[in-house]
Amino acid sequence: MRRSILTIITAVVFFIHLSVGIEVIDQPNYVYDVGFDLDIEEPAAAVQLLGLRNDKLKGLLEFTPIRNTIGQSEYQYYSFSVNTSSGLGEYYQFLIFLTGNICEQPESIEANETSLYVYFSFNSSMFQNFELGQLGTFKNGYFQGLADVPISNSDENEDSILYIAVQAPELTNRTATWSYEIGVSQNDLVFQWDDRTWASLVDTDNDSALIVTGNLTSSNDYTSLNATESQYALFIYSYDYKDYFNTLNSSWCAVRNGPALFSTSNFQSSYTDRNGGLQQQFYVSGLNESTKYIAYLVSDFKGTSFGGAVYQPFEFETLDNSACQLIYDLDFCSRVAYSVPAVKGIDKRELKTMYDENAHTLYTNFSKALQQIACDTDQDAVFSPIKTCTDCAQLYKDWLCSVTIPRCTTRNRTGYKYRTVGESRSTFIDEDLKPEFNYYEVLPCVNVCQAIVRDCPADFGFQCPLTNDTIKQSYYWDAGEGYVSCNFVGIVESSTSFAVRSILVNWPLLVVVFTFHILQLYI
Repeated sequence: MRRSILTIITAVVFFIHLSVGIEVIDQPNYVYDVGFDLDIEEPAAAVQLLGLRNDKLKGLLEFTPIRNTIGQSEYQYYSFSVNTSSGLGEYYQFLIFLTGNICEQPESIEANETSLYVYFSFNSSMFQNFELGQLGTFKNGYFQGLADVPISNSDENEDSILYIAVQAPELTNRTATWSYEIGVSQNDLVFQWDDRTWASLVDTDNDSALIVTGNLTSSNDYTSLNATESQYALFIYSYDYKDYFNTLNSSWCAVRNGPALFSTSNFQSSYTDRNGGLQQQFYVSGLNESTKYIAYLVSDFKGTSFGGAVYQPFEFETLDNSACQLIYDLDFCSRVAYSVPAVKGIDKRELKTMYDENAHTLYTNFSKALQQIACDTDQDAVFSPIKTCTDCAQLYKDWLCSVTIPRCTTRNRTGYKYRTVGESRSTFIDEDLKPEFNYYEVLPCVNVCQAIVRDCPADFGFQCPLTNDTIKQSYYWDAGEGYVSCNFVGIVESSTSFAVRSILVNWPLLVVVFTFHILQLYI
């Protein structure tokens, strides 16, 4: 009997989810189905064919990877019992997803070189003749394969068995070993990799850094979320290890088990909606000044024992002295997250309070003036047909925070303003805070000022400098030189939906197989 059109459409949508690895996140700490609690028995026929002891053929459970160590020229054997009452077979012929990671391997393996081999088949005779099975390889520490259950074995009352063998190549080093993980699922990829970083540096000072993930969701209701239960984990490596994962850069377990200096348990982690969507942020302290580091973000699927995804790393460097201090999560200037001129004897918490309260005090008069503007009135009486007083208030707040809380650095780059002691942007900084070190100021972006002129009532008389020479006195612009050339406080616009995160998995085989199965439904 042919499937209904609705069933086919459902299969298409679900398959696309698998083929590109798109995960729709209902909440940041979503839960994965980790198995059916199947009773796996070692296939007696396969054991007899190989003359193996039962402990030499290991049974795999749904979405439950296992780790093993293998020596050069060695073979290891696994089996997986297909649950024919669940999984993708509900829509069409059963598909089994195989993935693996190499956690450690001999140093002689070069980048992009094949390391371990994987054979898999539903024919137990494969263990005697590997040409009967499909061949997959580990490259860059990652393996993926796709097995479809033979139609003749797809009876609803019969469990098919997938046989898997892992082979290590022969090396001149007879003591060489590999540590690897392998996982099987009827529903999803146990291990994944992504060609994006999915995390970025916000700013640093001389001994700390603030790092955020990409946008997780558009919801701002995050006060009850616990960051310690997040699926994301961050690892900080010394820059000396920048080439350490050249041959394992797609391996989740390699990054997780490498010689990291710091990991998530060492950081202060929380959530923020500073940039318009929910992000997880990591405050990394205890760093050395004027030092480069490598940061890796990974995603753990239901804990650290059930697979995960690894993202591309990124580099960052701390400042070379204590002239600046990194602050974030201010009460009033909530979008401020960068280093500011430091004050000796004042810790970061007190410093951010002093900056924040000064900006809030200066905002009071503007707020009172704005109340005199026609906002909630007839369309003919409002100051703008497309902008509101709320828009104006937010723009003014962003501008005020950026000019009263200067962004500080110790690096000399084009557009930065050198500030000596006693010659800061405002008398509040010079007379109340009194920084003891010279520093460079990253000037506010001129478009922050221009936005007020454009979207606030003309009655306020806001004006911005118009020529490059006058702009450079108090503002700067985005120079497009690969560094932060001006300080922008406010929402960063994005064309990507906050509710969807795409894992860009190298999985072209799925598209071919899926097309074949859909066509079979109409034959």
